[in-house]
Amino acid sequence: MKQVFKLSNIALLATILIFATSCEKEHDEDYKHDEGELITKVMLNLVNDSNVNDSQIAVWSDMDGIGGNDPIIPDTLRLKLNDSYHGYLRFYTTHDNHYEDITSEIIYEANDHLICYTPNTLAQVVTMQIERLDKDQNDLELGLETFWKGIMQDEGSIIVSLKHQPNIKTGDCALGETDVEIQVPYIFN
Repeated sequence: MKQVFKLSNIALLATILIFATSCEKEHDEDYKHDEGELITKVMLNLVNDSNVNDSQIAVWSDMDGIGGNDPIIPDTLRLKLNDSYHGYLRFYTTHDNHYEDITSEIIYEANDHLICYTPNTLAQVVTMQIERLDKDQNDLELGLETFWKGIMQDEGSIIVSLKHQPNIKTGDCALGETDVEIQVPYIFN
């Protein structure tokens, strides 16, 4: 009798574990599909169109994510007035204390993402031009590849925001949730 009881308890426990595991797996897959990435590093590379040796890289990182230690703020970009620059942006997440480039995921989900560049300056006029050059499958701008040009002498920072906009993307930076937002200091002179 005790052996029958033990076998039925083992069978019941196995059934519960199989059910719980399959539900958990299904839930995890749904969650991963809809969640935004935890971005722990952003790298912006600007290359002068008239002098490829004039290349500058701004790196922002926050290894432990929101809260905890303060992020590492990028150095100031020192850009030449009236020169044009080609910008390349990359995003990373951290796994096992190593950075993993997730830019290809953003490209794959381009219809759901928009990268916004907002100058943060005291100037009351437009002092620079930043254009997004790449587009998603719906011909809407993405923003991993950009064109930069200083129109007048200025200093401040550029707020770079990765917006997550599933099923609502129109090119408007006010829509959606922000996956990551950083400030990159700059000087045009």
